[in-house]
Amino acid sequence: MTNPGAISVLIVDDDPFVRRGLADIFRPVPDIVVAGDAADGDEVPEAVERCRPRVVLMDLKMRRVGGLEATQELMRRPNPPRVVTMTSMDVDDLVVRSVEAGAHSFLSKDASPGTFHQSVRAVATGNTLFSRESLRRIVAAVSGPRRAGPDLGCLTDRERDVLVVLASGESNAEIGKRLYLSETTVKSHVSAIFGKLGARNRVEAALLAFRAGLVD
Repeated sequence: MTNPGAISVLIVDDDPFVRRGLADIFRPVPDIVVAGDAADGDEVPEAVERCRPRVVLMDLKMRRVGGLEATQELMRRPNPPRVVTMTSMDVDDLVVRSVEAGAHSFLSKDASPGTFHQSVRAVATGNTLFSRESLRRIVAAVSGPRRAGPDLGCLTDRERDVLVVLASGESNAEIGKRLYLSETTVKSHVSAIFGKLGARNRVEAALLAFRAGLVD
């Protein structure tokens, strides 16, 4: 019997073997259910309407419509699902652009099954899963001049403290433990950080912190 509280996932990839393999990864866990799949980016709008997923696992490079364009289209909708982009390549500008388009997290396709489980659970609860090293590689991989980010001087000292820990990939609960704050207070600080920096999600806020030199 399907757990009614399970996190519903839509898998988008133009390789049927990848779609089948990802579905197999989630089959053993009771709190995540694959609601459906799509074979290319142009199928995403209809698949989202049909399956109503909480999380979309989105391949970035597909034959007809890439994951970046599909993510941009989803983010124009009211209350879009959370998007985790996937790539089989080294991190590059396309990953950064997908985050800037509104993707909530990113994964390598060769990540372990446990990492896929943790990433879906994290984004479904408003957190994310990434490492400081992965963010460092993304910033280093961006080609061409980087856009100037907002002045982090707009943040209070406490908000800067929260952003530093957030940029290491920690959840609100972990940020609270490290800074001796309640989770409710952390959520308020994170919301304020997003508003002041114009960031739509945690990964984008972390990238801004890296680019501004707040963390290294």
